[in-house]
Amino acid sequence: MATNLTFDDRGAYVTWNVRENCTWSRAFTAKDSAGTAINISAYTITAEITADETTDTASKTFTCTITNGAAGQFNIVVAAADATLAVGRYWWSLQWNDGTSDVPLCSGPFVVGNWTL
Repeated sequence: MATNLTFDDRGAYVTWNVRENCTWSRAFTAKDSAGTAINISAYTITAEITADETTDTASKTFTCTITNGAAGQFNIVVAAADATLAVGRYWWSLQWNDGTSDVPLCSGPFVVGNWTL
């Protein structure tokens, strides 16, 4: 499922709930405050999961792929084989670099839930 967000200087607080040992992924479309897609063709996007909001060390990093830069579209993914965090509450954050500076886009709780059949 694609998620459309509007990014601005305040960033966004986003809670993300996932199941353990499953692929964790989201598709995004970057838009300005007027709803116009931001051309991110030359941007570098990074995202990570840490133990909590005060920790700088990444527990997992996402693969960030620009899928249509002119339309502001990108995906972030942690493959199931790497989605090995224990059930619990973590913190995730997402930023991009436009070639001049890092811009924090969003962060929030990353909750890994139990998954059994």
